[in-house]
Amino acid sequence: MARGHKNSAPAFHAATAEKRSTLKWCLPFFAAFLPIVLISLYSYRIASGSMRALLQTEHISAASNLMQLLTADLKDGLDLVNAVSSVPGTIDAVKRRDQFAIRARLKAVTVAYPQVDRAYVTYPDGVLWEEHPQTTSIQGLDLSRSAWYIRLSKDWKPHISGIYQRSARDKPAIAIVAPIRDGDGTVLGILVFEYPTTQIVQWLRNISLSHDGYLLLVDQDGTLVAHPDSKQDDPLYTGYRGQADIQEALRGTFHMSEYTDPLSRTRMIATFQPVSVGKNLWVVIAQQPVRSAYAELNHVRIHIGLMGAMMTIFTLAMVIVVARIDAKNVHLNRKLQEINLQLHELASIVYYSSDAIIGLAFNGTVTSWNRSAEKMYGYSEKEMIGHSIAPLIPENRREEMIELLKKIQNREGVEAYETERVRRDGTHIPVSVTISTVDDGEQTAVVASSIDRDITEQKEIEQIRNDFISFVSHQLKAPVTGIRWILEQILDGDFGTLPPELREAMLDLKSINADNYHLITDILNASRIERGVIAVDLQPVSLQTVAEDAVRDYRQAAEKAGLSLGFEDVGQEITVLADREKAAEAVANAISNAVKYTQEGGITICLRQEGDCGIIEVRDTGRGIPPEIVKKLFTRNQILGGSASPERSTGLGLYIAKKFMEIQGGSVTVESTVDVGSTFTYRIPLAKSKTQH
Repeated sequence: MARGHKNSAPAFHAATAEKRSTLKWCLPFFAAFLPIVLISLYSYRIASGSMRALLQTEHISAASNLMQLLTADLKDGLDLVNAVSSVPGTIDAVKRRDQFAIRARLKAVTVAYPQVDRAYVTYPDGVLWEEHPQTTSIQGLDLSRSAWYIRLSKDWKPHISGIYQRSARDKPAIAIVAPIRDGDGTVLGILVFEYPTTQIVQWLRNISLSHDGYLLLVDQDGTLVAHPDSKQDDPLYTGYRGQADIQEALRGTFHMSEYTDPLSRTRMIATFQPVSVGKNLWVVIAQQPVRSAYAELNHVRIHIGLMGAMMTIFTLAMVIVVARIDAKNVHLNRKLQEINLQLHELASIVYYSSDAIIGLAFNGTVTSWNRSAEKMYGYSEKEMIGHSIAPLIPENRREEMIELLKKIQNREGVEAYETERVRRDGTHIPVSVTISTVDDGEQTAVVASSIDRDITEQKEIEQIRNDFISFVSHQLKAPVTGIRWILEQILDGDFGTLPPELREAMLDLKSINADNYHLITDILNASRIERGVIAVDLQPVSLQTVAEDAVRDYRQAAEKAGLSLGFEDVGQEITVLADREKAAEAVANAISNAVKYTQEGGITICLRQEGDCGIIEVRDTGRGIPPEIVKKLFTRNQILGGSASPERSTGLGLYIAKKFMEIQGGSVTVESTVDVGSTFTYRIPLAKSKTQH
């Protein structure tokens, strides 16, 4: 009995050791399994909240784009009506009741500013006196009951009305009004510009949301201003007035909620964002059908279950793997200590750098943090090392950071990449980021090194430059447009017959004025391109129509220069999908340059179809372009880089032409031989290929 008990002792100890070993590796499994269960229970709720947050972010971004376009355009309209109403010529014409003079001024406004659909003048009591374009209700129409008149008569100050309809025969529009005062402040009349909703509707169609979502706009009375499906002849729709969410937004409260859209009778998840329009408060509604917006949550629920099961299996597998590699830990630790020593030496070098230098694991964990990083972002080294870099990354750029780290893992360098980061106090700063790998000496990447440089000052300088260019160009465009209109009146004989020599001088002056107008337009277009506020209206249009629009203004100049300007055999009709105005402007730039720099011969326009594109070729027999200039011809490197001769433009033309073609899905290229000539080739997608672009 004693011998049997003695022999059983080793077996007992072995069994105990086995149990301890089993318990040692079971505990981590259960410790990891419990959070998996909790995550599975609460993940759906988290996913729902995240989805709502993503929808709100998308709504805010889209609504902000619309608000920027809307407020800028209507402010320009208010400035314009205020300026025209206070011009001495306008005041004098109203005092003298000179219908011809006031009609000419109204016509000038509608011609120079296409966004003004109709302009008219009323007597101080709101009775219509004169308008352009004229309708059957031209005179005697009493508008004193219009909302815009009631609002104006309270303080007689310029303002922007809500959506209104002048009469049953008129289209709904936004009224921009200003009183016309005498020198002593007496109100002589009222100037009204009607701003149609067609431009706003186009913006709504261009600014799209995911999940079948869209934007719409209501005014201070809850009347629908614009909807993506609005048509010019639609009557005023007031169904939003009774909506509690609309009323809350009109009181200045930004919020997000679910409601039933009275127009579509569909349950929507919507963000209601107030926007100041003049002295009124309108509401931008960004909405998506609830069923479409939350459809992905059903997939998420299934994925959560599958992911929980997979994580459980993975955890069990990891416990088994860890148990098997436990014996190798000593060797690995020694290697890690050597690597850590090297990294420590590297960290001491970069710690005193003037740029923020951050060590990153490929999962985004911070491994080193120098003094400049602490100064730039406001976090101490203790707070960041061992923690995720996520607090520095804006929500909308998290995926961007993941992609950058993937590139580094694949040894693809990231150099001077401009992005955004978030300081501790919540402010966003622009930074230039250069990321490279740090290897272990055996060509194996172990961490990444990110060098962040604060470029706030650089961006502020760029913004100041762009704002200055835009402001100056806007200020110059109005007087140049006014001069052009007066010159056209003189040449049309509105002020009497001109002697031949004076007419020739007036034509030269008109040409100079047109060059200045195009120059200012080029600067404005370049500024808008850089600020990302250029929009296009893609419509099916004849390729020959685009080309003829481009040629129209240069026939006289070519004839005067002794050059031929014409079309090669046009052939079949070719229809393209393009913004007619912008496509013609892009092609016209090549024709303008050809006329300027061709001494003899001429310019030939060739139209043809090639694949799924319509082609416009502009060939000249001019001096040609040197190869070193061709390389940067469509960039801004050449702007203002040459002679100040009046025959030269800003150099923006071809840069703008290239951008105009790109935003239409097309392109422009050039082939040139010095002393032989140049050929500019414009490619525009065919209309039948719309779904491919």
